[in-house]
Amino acid sequence: MSEVIRKSITLLMTIKPNEQKEEWSATEISRQLNLPVQTVHRLLTSLSEYGFVLQNKETKKFKLGLALMELGLSIINNLSVRNIALPVMERLATKTKESVYLTIAEGTDGIFIDCIDSPQLLKIVEPIGMRIPLCVGASKKVILANLNPKESQQVMRELRDLKKIDNFNQLETDLKRIREQGFAVSYGETTEGTVSVAAPIFSWEDEVIASISVAGPESRFKETRLRELVMLTYKAALEISEDLGWINQRKGAVSYLK
Repeated sequence: MSEVIRKSITLLMTIKPNEQKEEWSATEISRQLNLPVQTVHRLLTSLSEYGFVLQNKETKKFKLGLALMELGLSIINNLSVRNIALPVMERLATKTKESVYLTIAEGTDGIFIDCIDSPQLLKIVEPIGMRIPLCVGASKKVILANLNPKESQQVMRELRDLKKIDNFNQLETDLKRIREQGFAVSYGETTEGTVSVAAPIFSWEDEVIASISVAGPESRFKETRLRELVMLTYKAALEISEDLGWINQRKGAVSYLK
C-alpha cells in the first residue's frame, strides 16, 4: 500500500468521533500518529479537497467530512435496493415468466447485481456481475437517462472518448424520450434476438440508483404483450422506489399505457 494512502487512512480512523471528542487539532493528530505537523497539514489539506475532512472555522479543529457518509450511504442504498427489490423481482418473474434483472451503475458501466431466471426453456441468461456500458441496453439506458443532467453528460462524454457511442446526438434524443416516458425498451442491444424492458428505481433523495428489467426472446415480446410487460415493469420499479422512501411526482408510462 502507498505510504501516503496508509497515512491518510490512519488519520481518518484517528479522528473518528467518540463520546469524548468530535474534533481534533493538527497538533493532536500529529501526536497521535507520531508524524510531523507539516505532514499532517498536507494530508488534511488533500483530504479536505474531497470532503473527507472538514475544518471548523471557529475552533480551527478538524472532523470527518460528509463525503465519508455519502460513500457509506451509497453502499447502504445498494444493499437496501437489493433486499427490497428481491421479493418484487420474484413476483414480476412469476407474472411474466421471463428473466428479471436488477442493475446498478458504477462509473460508465451498468452491472447486473441480481437476477431471477425465467422458468421457460427458451430464456435469457446473463451472468450476475456482467458489466455493460450505460449506453447499451434498456436496463442501462434507463439509468443514464435519469441521472442528473451534469452527471449524464459527463458519463456520455467518457463513453464517447472510449468509442462506445456511435451516434452521440441520437443517444441524447433516445435518453430524453426514455426520461419523459419513464421506461426503456431495447431490441438485441445486449444479446441478439432479445428484447428488454426496463424502468428506473429511485432513492428517497429522488436519485436514480438502479433499474429493474424484464428480458426474453423477441418472439414473446409482441406489441400487446410488450405493453403489458412495460406496465408490470414500471409498477415494479415504482413499488421498489416507494419502499425506499421515494415520493412519486412523475407521470412516467401513463401516456404509453393509455
